Amino acid sequence: MTKFAVAFHDRETAERIASLLRESGYEVIRTCSSADEVRRTFRMIQDGVLIAGVRLRNRSLDEVAGDLNEHVEILCLCRPDQFAQISSEKIFRQAMPVNKSVLIAWADMLAQLHYQRMPRRPESDRETIRAAKEQLMEQKQMDEAEAHRYLQRLSMNLGLPMAKVAQRIIAENSEQP
Repeated sequence: MTKFAVAFHDRETAERIASLLRESGYEVIRTCSSADEVRRTFRMIQDGVLIAGVRLRNRSLDEVAGDLNEHVEILCLCRPDQFAQISSEKIFRQAMPVNKSVLIAWADMLAQLHYQRMPRRPESDRETIRAAKEQLMEQKQMDEAEAHRYLQRLSMNLGLPMAKVAQRIIAENSEQP
């Protein structure tokens, strides 16, 4: 599921926008009012969608956009006369005030765009992970979701890609008599 962050100079505006998104089923992980908060948020989650005003407490949205990786989709909600303050081509623009249906339409589109732009695992890695999950399900009486979470946790703890951890599990089980 795509994670959202909402950032406005005025925290009350950020909370209102975040509330509308949450009511519609989106995962809003943080509301921010400064560029530093936005950078920390996306350093933590790596990718997602940022909905923000044209200016945050200490920097412009253009400057913030330059600090974020290519896996962050950005929507600026601002007055039409502020559009000229945005030069980055990676920032989408929507005039304020915005009603809930327009905001949710943007959220849908940005979540879909984010999903399409994210890198995918090669088929061989997906097969390896599937095989490891099957082994875990059989040996440890886990369901598929539990086996997947187990692989994810192990991957994070070891600092290795999930496919490498899956290969290790398969190799360990093939070595046992």
